[in-house]
Amino acid sequence: MSPAIVLGFTLGTLYGLVFYVVFGHGWLRLIGYWLVSVTGFFLGHWLADVVGLALFDIGELHTVEGTLVSWLSCVTLRLGWRA
Repeated sequence: MSPAIVLGFTLGTLYGLVFYVVFGHGWLRLIGYWLVSVTGFFLGHWLADVVGLALFDIGELHTVEGTLVSWLSCVTLRLGWRA
C-alpha cells in the first residue's frame, strides 16, 4: 500500500476522531464522522489533483485540500444531524 494512502487514512481517521471527541454522542456518530472524514479527505485530495492545486503537499498527498474537505464534510454531517 502506498505511503500516501496510509497517511491519508491516518489523517482522515484523526480528524474524524477529534471531531467526535468535541461534538459526538454515541458510537453511531463515531462511525459516521470517521466515514465522512476519510471520504472527504480523499475527495479533497482527488479534487486538488484534478484542478492542479499544490499547497503544502506531503509527497503525492494534497494535505491542505484534503483537510479542508474533511472538516467541511464533518461540519456538514453535524449540521445534518442537528436538524
